[in-house]
Amino acid sequence: MNRYQFEDLISEYIENELSLSKRKKFEAYLEEHPDSAQLVNAIKDNIVRLNQMQALKTSGSFNEHLLEKIENPRFNIDKDQVRSMIFGLTPGYATLMMGFVATFIFISLQLLMPDVDNQIMKKVHLTDNDIPASTNPSINHNIIEDQDMVHTIDDSVRADSTIRLKKDFSKKMQFVND
Repeated sequence: MNRYQFEDLISEYIENELSLSKRKKFEAYLEEHPDSAQLVNAIKDNIVRLNQMQALKTSGSFNEHLLEKIENPRFNIDKDQVRSMIFGLTPGYATLMMGFVATFIFISLQLLMPDVDNQIMKKVHLTDNDIPASTNPSINHNIIEDQDMVHTIDDSVRADSTIRLKKDFSKKMQFVND
């Protein structure tokens, strides 16, 4: 017998409703676990105390007052309100909930995929030289009005990337057999 089976049988043991075999198992468990015996004694004491308490008496109008509180109109919902509800929410609360959901989705996407913004920004800054003509044959090279500025920005970006790629490590390197 485990602890859960023991606890399920406590009330039947106290009321003397257990079969002989279950009663023997229960008492064997009590002998093996003294803290369980304390639990059974505590429950017996609580039953004795509850039986000694005086019964509570209520007024004759108790049920009437209780029903009035239950049927209070400020808790009842009109049929017109039910028709205008969206998923059980009034329109104002539904709008507020939609705002929370949209904010939650936006923040979740920002946390889970932060590199998406960088990819979008790269697509925004593409020039006509970056897009192969085979993928978009309808590109007119004269559409960009300030083409010199685009090439200047494009050349500076390429220059920065070549500087990063071609660092001079000759002064920092030593060969063993030199």
